[in-house]
Amino acid sequence: MTICFFEDEGHRRFAPLTLTRPVDDLRAGIVTIREKWEMYLGPDSITRTRRPPLIYLFTTGLPDNSSDVLWINARWLPDAAAADEVRNLDAYQALRHDGRIVAMRLPVNESRDCYENGIGLNHFLTHTDDVRDTENGTLISNLWDLFQVNEEQICNDIELLKSVRSFVRPDWPHATLIHPDAIFAGPDVRVDPGAVIDASAGPVYLGRNSHVMYGAVIQGPGALCEDSVLKMGCKVYPGTTIGPVCKVSGEIHNVIMHSHSNKAHDGYLGNSLIGEWCNLGANTTTSNLKNNYKPVKIPEWSTGHVYSTPLQFFGTVMGDHGKTAINTTLSAGTLCGVFCNIFTYGFPPKHIPSFSWVSPEATEPYEFEKAMVTAEIMMARRGIPLEENYIRMMRHIYDHRQTGTSGTVDAKGHSGTAQPGLAATHPPVV
Repeated sequence: MTICFFEDEGHRRFAPLTLTRPVDDLRAGIVTIREKWEMYLGPDSITRTRRPPLIYLFTTGLPDNSSDVLWINARWLPDAAAADEVRNLDAYQALRHDGRIVAMRLPVNESRDCYENGIGLNHFLTHTDDVRDTENGTLISNLWDLFQVNEEQICNDIELLKSVRSFVRPDWPHATLIHPDAIFAGPDVRVDPGAVIDASAGPVYLGRNSHVMYGAVIQGPGALCEDSVLKMGCKVYPGTTIGPVCKVSGEIHNVIMHSHSNKAHDGYLGNSLIGEWCNLGANTTTSNLKNNYKPVKIPEWSTGHVYSTPLQFFGTVMGDHGKTAINTTLSAGTLCGVFCNIFTYGFPPKHIPSFSWVSPEATEPYEFEKAMVTAEIMMARRGIPLEENYIRMMRHIYDHRQTGTSGTVDAKGHSGTAQPGLAATHPPVV
């Protein structure tokens, strides 16, 4: 069995995080959407449709030996019941969630037509009456859905991981462990004296080789993933996921931080989403609440059009390789693209395009070659080479950073007018 993730028009609502990754590679809870489906279904192989610029980095197609292919909407977060429904689909059967197609099983030949020839799932949906509605799983429609569902997803992922991983019984005699039966630690976890792990309101996950330093506090539901560090005195509130190979300090609440990013000093980060390879300078602080307590407004990424969210609390979304200088302050609802370098006093713009150099005087383009030199140095410190296909992906984003696709935004956060199927190609939204 092969899983092929597809993206409908809803993928646009997850930029800038999805400028450099497919939707199924977003982290929600402890693991990514792709990893959830992989653990539930145990497929022989996984592939996905690709849009520019992801064609450079994600190159796998359908395997030659595949039988049926399960097409899964990349925005659909599974639970056990959703996974069972998908597993039990017959050929040409489909599932619909909240009016959107979320899964369909197709034979391999028809799947090749979809994948290679751009026919699209809608072609096959017109030839079947067997489309079933489901309320299982969670279909995310907006950026903010990620941090809003994060507490629930952490709890779900703990139950899922119990079936595939072994956990070590907590044994840190000089730390304070509250409700230790709900603390799930991988091998080689270090928890220093004076640290507090509080699982009274939900489970806490400590990934392999993670480190909770002296005086740090983490409240569940929460996750500190593999090889990551909570520095001394760090305060992590519920609903927070610190991805693999990150260092964090200060005060953090309801945040998802993807891998290899650092917030290593004081400052507040709340109700926010941080990509990979980001670095937040000392005392960087995000606002997540307006002074008038009204819903936070954010810019639509591709157009810059500002619209009101339903949320009273919304911080910052930062694309990969974002950087802030010391004492940076970010307004509630700020969106930063890929390779944004912010070193201004006061509040920078709420819509910062990719490859921007934001100084007190002006916002200017960040020279591509200089950005790649910085990325190469940063990635080398983690033993990861800056590969040619990665550079090509970033070059595509750089070359198209002033383009976008306008469209309407409805009450449920759906942009554009396309039908819920598989588009052959997607215009760049960078």
